[in-house]
Amino acid sequence: MRIKKIKFSDDARFMFSIFLPLYMIHCMEQIYFIYGTVLESYGLSPQTIGNILGSFFFAIMLTRPAGGWMIENFGIKRTLTAGSVLGFVGCAMLFFTGSVPMLFAGRIISGASFGIFTIGIYSYQGLVAAEKTRGTLFSLTGSGGALPSATVTPLGEWLFLHGHANLFLALGPLICVACFLLGKKIIVDETSFVPKGKTWGTYRGLISSKPFVMLAITGVMMALVDASATSISLFASEHGLVTSYFLASSSIAAVLVRVGGAKMINSLPRLVCVAPCGMLIGISLLMIAIIPSNTSFIVCGALFGIGIGAGFPMMLASASDILPPEMRPKATASVLLLYDAGWTVTPLLVGYLTPTFGRAGTLTALAVVTFIALAALTIFYWVPKHLRASPR
Repeated sequence: MRIKKIKFSDDARFMFSIFLPLYMIHCMEQIYFIYGTVLESYGLSPQTIGNILGSFFFAIMLTRPAGGWMIENFGIKRTLTAGSVLGFVGCAMLFFTGSVPMLFAGRIISGASFGIFTIGIYSYQGLVAAEKTRGTLFSLTGSGGALPSATVTPLGEWLFLHGHANLFLALGPLICVACFLLGKKIIVDETSFVPKGKTWGTYRGLISSKPFVMLAITGVMMALVDASATSISLFASEHGLVTSYFLASSSIAAVLVRVGGAKMINSLPRLVCVAPCGMLIGISLLMIAIIPSNTSFIVCGALFGIGIGAGFPMMLASASDILPPEMRPKATASVLLLYDAGWTVTPLLVGYLTPTFGRAGTLTALAVVTFIALAALTIFYWVPKHLRASPR
């Protein structure tokens, strides 16, 4: 390939040039994890709140292919610039309006921003990271995606609960300005990542890869429970609990796993371990629904964080493991697109099922269904595949 392979241990500046913008764009996403409570204060129905929350992730899903195309044609810096500018526009709309159509528009535009910005970061890592250090790199930089729940999300909740809603809503646009500035500092700016003597792979070739298809299905199932974090604030409000206990506990556990266990994540059979990580998230959700308390929020948040802290970087690294370089931008975009599909569906399910089953019943159903699906994927596909590939 024309790109020089970069090892994390050889260049700490490279790791931080990825970590910092990744952290900030996830701050933009996760500052709105309590946005359901804000929308509830506008007097909106559960269905409308679910639709507005879900529109963000629907927009992410739709823009994933665009992000992959931009990486292939315009390079990393221009892709990150476009993403951060869109984010500023979308978050500014949420700051200035309480109109339902404009709330939808703001969430959709900011979702498009997140989709484009993150596909730029993750595709770049998949292309430049050597296979033997890929898991470690994705794990360490991925801690930037977990930290916001322990930093800006509690800050946002505190601001809103203490009557400073405008300050809370102003955080989004300011964070996008930081994303813009950090995106400019990405060290390598290749305008073409095409492997020497080859052209970029096709989506038809991607779909023909059974391991990729099964990885995508596994990711969707994990996303369905992962996305429940957007509804935790409503569940907490219903039971008089503190949302930040769950989110901060989850975030801290995820960061500890990704930083402390980075080398372990690199050495484990990643394809076998992704689904069990999703199962652990499902168990934490079920425990919350059965025993709602601030103590269970802390304990279950930690289990949730362990599951997503290990599972998400393993899933992203696996997408590059199973495919050649010319397929990786499309593979990364597609895995994330389908993961976003789960995030899009969960708020809608919660919004439409809550009036009938209650929030606890809805969370229980999500946990049980995804646990069974992920267990089946592990037992009937990933473990047999690993045993076939292992040397006798």
